Parts: sequence; C-alpha cells; structure tokens
Amino acid sequence: MRRKYGDCQRADGDCTVCTLVSYGRDCRGKAITNLEWARRREHMSLEELATRSGVNTRQIQRIEQGEGKMGNVTLTNALALADALGVDVRELL
Repeated sequence: MRRKYGDCQRADGDCTVCTLVSYGRDCRGKAITNLEWARRREHMSLEELATRSGVNTRQIQRIEQGEGKMGNVTLTNALALADALGVDVRELL
C-alpha cells in the first residue's frame, strides 16, 4: 500500500495500525473518513477498491478527501463500496 505521507515511518504505510493514529484521525491528527479507514484496514489501494466496487476512482478520492460525503453517494455505490470492503454500509457513514 502506498504511504499516505512521504515521511511515514512505517514501511508498509498502514495507517490503521500506526501507534500515532487514533480512530478517525491519521498520524498528523487530520480527520480520516470511515471509507479511507476501512480501505486502509483491508490493505487495499484506491485503485483496487475502485476495481472491486465499480465506483469511479475520482469519486472515491473525493469522499476520502472530504470533498464529498458518503451520505450523498447513491445507494448502489455505497453498497458496492461496503461489499468490496467487507463491511456493513453503516460503517461507512
């Protein structure tokens, strides 16, 4: 998995197990969306999630960056993302 930050100290770049991270925040204290958290927990790249879910990569990026909200995603896409991540759709909201 690609590191979120270039100066990440973890070789695998896994934000979900980093000791500097708490749920909902990354190692720099910035908010991390439930979608990004679930994707990183599954060690899945953005492109892999897009392929598995059939949801456009740019739409996933927008949600993860806070430009869009999971609540505004179509039900079809929300379910596809949840299925690809193996989570209940409510975990992504």
